[in-house]
Amino acid sequence: MQTDYDVIIVGGGPGGLSCARHLSGSGLRVLILEKNDRLGKKICSGEVSSKTFPGEMANFQNIQEWKTVVVGTHKGTVPVTYGKPFLWTVGRYELESFLKSRCDADVHFSEPVIEITEEKVTTSEGSYTYKYLVGADGSFSKVREFLRLPTHHIVGWAYHYVVDLPAHEFRVCWLPKIFPRGYGYVMSKSLGKTMIGGAIGKPDSDLISKKLAPKVKEWVKAEFGLDTAKLKSEGMRGNADYRGWKFGNKWNVFLVGDAAGLLNPVTTEGIYYAVKSGEGVAKHIRGDAEGKKIMSKMANTHRAQVLLFDIANTWPFYWIVHWILENPKGMIRGKIFDWVFWKFMDR
Repeated sequence: MQTDYDVIIVGGGPGGLSCARHLSGSGLRVLILEKNDRLGKKICSGEVSSKTFPGEMANFQNIQEWKTVVVGTHKGTVPVTYGKPFLWTVGRYELESFLKSRCDADVHFSEPVIEITEEKVTTSEGSYTYKYLVGADGSFSKVREFLRLPTHHIVGWAYHYVVDLPAHEFRVCWLPKIFPRGYGYVMSKSLGKTMIGGAIGKPDSDLISKKLAPKVKEWVKAEFGLDTAKLKSEGMRGNADYRGWKFGNKWNVFLVGDAAGLLNPVTTEGIYYAVKSGEGVAKHIRGDAEGKKIMSKMANTHRAQVLLFDIANTWPFYWIVHWILENPKGMIRGKIFDWVFWKFMDR
């Protein structure tokens, strides 16, 4: 079995597979190490925006377009419909299968990483040497741990119930008294499953079990009349604590996606940032100057998102957002809502 590689990517999610995809044809020997036994097992939405795969949505089959967003406050909900899709439900397995089919890397499933040194990666199955190491292994990244990077700031938690039916709406609820620094949501997990839950942008380690889960349970029962005892629940952590993308004495260790902290702290959107940062790191490894430009742009965008997130933790901001979302179709409020909404969808 081959044990020497040019590039080892830890994590076979959107970030790792995107990186491998953009390394294809380079002549570099690439290995992806994935701890799960198959693709698509991460707990998150299966929806993507147009900026994630520009010009490639036609390559996906059996997808669902979303042209209407249902905006909620404590006073009720308002549907806002556009003339073009703002999201597509693909599903995590389908999305990752699409990426995997376009890369020529070796992919090892059920092979969690145990130890990382400056020369090699040791897993449950063996050891592999590398010239370049890419951490694409999510919020609890082993590569980030190897780099001794802390994960303290802007870490959000989400908790939801899974309904075994296709989503009939895409809903975002602004309910600061229930979900401070967060929101309630209804969205697709896949074409046949719906996630109903809430997110809170606080880093408390016990947040899900002691604070978020009870709030979500109460809201889901009251708002949707669902018996939560009969539903599967899921909790996850998102990492938006960005501290750079290239590291090591040789600048040969990289982080992408959640591992890098490239998560939008305002919306908790992560797939686009994983896919795009995977592309940026791959192009940098190939010696393409476009790679550094991509990563610099992502870092600048992230700084702006963090600033907005910090502003969002003020009551004046809560009041302004509530005022807009009460009537997102109004003359002034509608223009503000449309501008902000498409900024999030297109950038």
